[in-house]
Amino acid sequence: MFFIKKNWFTGYITIEVRGVHPELFFQILAKHGVMSWDIEKKTDTVAIGKVKLTSLMKIREVKRQTRYKLFFTGRHGLPFTSKQLINKKPLILGFLLALILIFLLSNIVWRVEVTGLDPDMETEVTETLEKYGVEIGSFQWDLAPPGVIQRQLLADIPELLWVGVKKNGSAYHLEGVEKTIVEKEEETPPGHLVAAKEGVIHDLFITKGQPLVRTDDVVSKGDMLVSGYLKQVEEEEEEEEKRTAVGADGKVIAEVWYRSDVTVPIEQHFQTLKGTKEVKHYLRLKKWLLPVWNLDEPSFPQYQVEADERAFYFLKWKLPISYIKQTIYETEETTQQLQKEQAKQLALAHARREIERKTPPESKILDEKVLHESAENGKVKITLYYSVLEDIATKQPISQGD
Repeated sequence: MFFIKKNWFTGYITIEVRGVHPELFFQILAKHGVMSWDIEKKTDTVAIGKVKLTSLMKIREVKRQTRYKLFFTGRHGLPFTSKQLINKKPLILGFLLALILIFLLSNIVWRVEVTGLDPDMETEVTETLEKYGVEIGSFQWDLAPPGVIQRQLLADIPELLWVGVKKNGSAYHLEGVEKTIVEKEEETPPGHLVAAKEGVIHDLFITKGQPLVRTDDVVSKGDMLVSGYLKQVEEEEEEEEKRTAVGADGKVIAEVWYRSDVTVPIEQHFQTLKGTKEVKHYLRLKKWLLPVWNLDEPSFPQYQVEADERAFYFLKWKLPISYIKQTIYETEETTQQLQKEQAKQLALAHARREIERKTPPESKILDEKVLHESAENGKVKITLYYSVLEDIATKQPISQGD
């Protein structure tokens, strides 16, 4: 089978030999180095066999030295098939144009569906998608991936709680959920409010529970700030005190102290883009990356690479081939020597960001003091003291043993 396939690519022919003892002609061919196969004697004067197309000239030379007559009765292989196809150019051209047209149409957006939203929100989402280019008739190659579109929608439309973007062939399906305001208050389980940190009480805003501290009181971590027990007195034959457990709620604003140690090198190293770039184009076929344009290595000694990959579709099927646009930006290593005051300001900014990260969003920095400052071994070291107003109350459930 392999022998036949191999000769099919180069081509082979069937010859009919006529004469006395026609099978001897194939023996003569073998003596001249011409291989033949599938030899069959039809009659006493007729035999057929197959030979390679590349041996045709040699066969004609041998034939001139004999009295046999040759007839070519069959042509097989790629050279003959190609010649037949060339003679049918209009049919082949029409077939190729049809494939190209189907391929192009398969990579155009034909349907955009938005579900799960009310009509007004659906209209807003549709208009926003059109700004992104996601509309009927757009080429899918020019559009951002579904994950990027999803993040853009959530950032541009605050009323969306969640949105899912799914691409299926030439259609985009979006399912969204709007934000809803729940007016019903959830019941708070019985519990106390205790101090999460050490501090000095600055103000109290209690909506439920019995406050146990006052302004300017110093509290430690774990101290009870607001009790979840409310005292009630019932007037009967004798006064009896009765306690009712509730879920203590509110805010206890306290002044809390933080210490921060920051070290900043005076010599700063960072990479910057120089503005020069090169673009390379590839086709990805499964695991293989085939270069299409700009095959040279980057001419920059230092660079940063960004890649954008787009899939190809044929009808609804995703093809195992994709297009990759690779943008290479030239970068350079920059070294900046900071003055002592610049390094100090950089350290202060870094320390403030750390404090803001550790404290709740509504916290307020009251005071910032530098306790210690030194410059040695090419570094500026600063020890800072911060005074912050923040809510230190945290809930503590009431156990059955309380």
